[in-house]
Amino acid sequence: MREESSSEGKLLLFLLAAAWGGTFPTMKIAVLDLDVFFFLSLRFGVALLSFIPLLILAGRRLVPELRGMTVGVVVFSGFLFQVSGLKYTTAVNSAFITSLNTPLVPVLGLLLFRRKPDFRAVLGIILGMVGLALLTGVYKGTAISLGDFLTFLCAICWALQILLVDIVTKRMDALELAYSESVSVFLLSILFSLLAGERWMLPKGGAMLAVMYTGVIATTFAFFAQARSQETVSPEFTGLMLLLEPVFASLFSFLILKETLSPIEVLGALLILLGIKISS
Repeated sequence: MREESSSEGKLLLFLLAAAWGGTFPTMKIAVLDLDVFFFLSLRFGVALLSFIPLLILAGRRLVPELRGMTVGVVVFSGFLFQVSGLKYTTAVNSAFITSLNTPLVPVLGLLLFRRKPDFRAVLGIILGMVGLALLTGVYKGTAISLGDFLTFLCAICWALQILLVDIVTKRMDALELAYSESVSVFLLSILFSLLAGERWMLPKGGAMLAVMYTGVIATTFAFFAQARSQETVSPEFTGLMLLLEPVFASLFSFLILKETLSPIEVLGALLILLGIKISS
């Protein structure tokens, strides 16, 4: 039974990586027309509409859990940095920089929970940082772009979220955790959108498709898949499986946005992937 549960968890993580990989080009399209907080409020509003019938059918409470909402604050921060960064960088860059969350997991584990990283984790973060320098052009002595910097902050948030989900899933149901995270992000998005005085408008065309895809597939399904899988799969293996996320993102970005990388940027991306694999 344990082996079957582990296999289910690995399959869910594979599908999660594909779902999240598709969000980079779709969010890039969305932020061309929609303001950041308003887009997030739409995305998570759609997600909540998807969650509610699932909770009712499963006999779960509709009142969100405080622990899950606390994790949701970290999720909100991650999405804020990621979507804001996409305004100033490519979808491919965003995907590979975001994937640095994997080697950052042991770093944050040491700083916050006193989990001592091994040599592989240290080597992984070094390779990841070298790859980041090549991918963003910092190696030429130029300053990192605002978009790439914001995306790196996003990677830190995702690393923290992986650690927190590992802790919280031992104490609460996976579906309730995913729902509680979404409630938190939705409320914060509405609040900050109002404070920022953003334009509220009905999305059309590609923006509407982006809202529906990111809300149903990349949020409702993906949040549940992560929480469910981490009931049986370690946070380190979760990070390893999410290595596929930037691979899917590159494929979708090429097919949808026609984005490509230069040879030096490809080398940087490969070093990031190598660092992720070694650290996991």
